[in-house]
Amino acid sequence: MLFMFERYTEGARRVIFFARFEASECGSSFIETEHLLLGVIREDKTFLSSLLSPEDRENIRAAVALRDKNSIKTSTSVDIPLSEECKQILGNAAVQAEQRSDRHIGIEHLLLGLLSQKSFASELLTQRGVTAEKVLQSLKKSPSAERPKTERRKTSPPSSPPWAWPDAT
Repeated sequence: MLFMFERYTEGARRVIFFARFEASECGSSFIETEHLLLGVIREDKTFLSSLLSPEDRENIRAAVALRDKNSIKTSTSVDIPLSEECKQILGNAAVQAEQRSDRHIGIEHLLLGLLSQKSFASELLTQRGVTAEKVLQSLKKSPSAERPKTERRKTSPPSSPPWAWPDAT
């Protein structure tokens, strides 16, 4: 499963790690969309500050806790798989990265993936005025340092022909 996350930035990988932690704290047997959202909130303070107030972030956390109030915490040593809905969102994040010609999948792509389909997490975001359009507008205003663009390699011809290279003999 490690290869699945090879295109993810360090921050996006931490979001997945924190989502797993949040799922265990909630006693969930799967990493759900709301856990992914909590992972984004925990990891990304700068980009989200343009979209969510600290109060909104706390209200989201409280709404998730209320939903899982009867659950018992799971040990963090237990492997918690992604839910099918969460897998779809990660797939949508990859599509978002490709559409934007981004080589890596970053936190902003995860956020766009969360907003790309109806889920508890997307409801929590849209109730607070966060939409895919607003995320895209925020990205245009302050592009993330985590967003290296895909570049086409420019190759120039060698300065001397291969038969003139020292190891060619």
